[in-house]
Amino acid sequence: MKYFEKKKIAKLLKKASKQGLNSAIMTYNKVLKLNPDLPAVYNYIGLCYFELTDYNSAEKYFKLSVEKFNDDFESQYEVYYNLAFTYQSKQDLEKAEKYYKMSMNLNKDYKFTYKNYAYLLFQNKKYKDSLNMFEKYNSFGEEAEVYNNIGIIYEELGDFKKAIKSYEKSILIDDKYALAYNNLGVLYINEKKYDEASKLFDNAIKYDSSLVDAYNNYASILVIDKKYNSALDLYNRALKINPNHSIILINLAKLYSYLGDLNNIIIALKKVVKLGLSVDKLIEIEEFKDIENLEELLRDSL
Repeated sequence: MKYFEKKKIAKLLKKASKQGLNSAIMTYNKVLKLNPDLPAVYNYIGLCYFELTDYNSAEKYFKLSVEKFNDDFESQYEVYYNLAFTYQSKQDLEKAEKYYKMSMNLNKDYKFTYKNYAYLLFQNKKYKDSLNMFEKYNSFGEEAEVYNNIGIIYEELGDFKKAIKSYEKSILIDDKYALAYNNLGVLYINEKKYDEASKLFDNAIKYDSSLVDAYNNYASILVIDKKYNSALDLYNRALKINPNHSIILINLAKLYSYLGDLNNIIIALKKVVKLGLSVDKLIEIEEFKDIENLEELLRDSL
């Protein structure tokens, strides 16, 4: 390649690195007109399309990058990783697994492959393999998120003691990691440790006020303690965040049944029906079985 062409390519690449995604794509294509044999540039374009959630275009350019591989291109493992992540995003898990393995075979020190491959294995219910991948990822540096995920895996495997330890480790690494507080609280509910669970849910809400599951779980303890007004407040706060959360709406209706508030029971359940839950299933819930004409009232909302 002539000197002036190399200089122009370098200038264009520098320009693209500072641009927005669509403009960068246009600039990278200018580079390819000067030299169509640059695997890194196809990879850059693929990454832009991936960020734009145009996964088909991302796949196309990552594949073009693979076609242009040469001995001077040292980031082949990264392109395979990008292809794998793209296929995972498209829910083509078989192809994703293939390319994660290819990436790992080329570079066993690229930690992100282990993490995303772990998520894929979890999706496929290969919990022990997923656990192994998360542990390999953690060997590069422990993360609260990963220990939280390990806790979830141990729950799936039925090892609740190890799940508790994993959530506790997650909180130890990051004492503001809301998901771990919430997940640990659920296990404490199962052990009837309601006071400890309440504190955990309170922390979960404190550190992530948008975590609706924490409101729901905390409210469930207050219902057990018959602190109905406090539970009502939590359900309503959760529904302000997500008005279409069917589980919370059902729990709210149950709470109104304890308060004898038929009108609000119907209002909550009609919202659930509009979200697509079967009337037949709703009328079989214990708290609603004795409500006269409930089926007729709910079917009117269809």
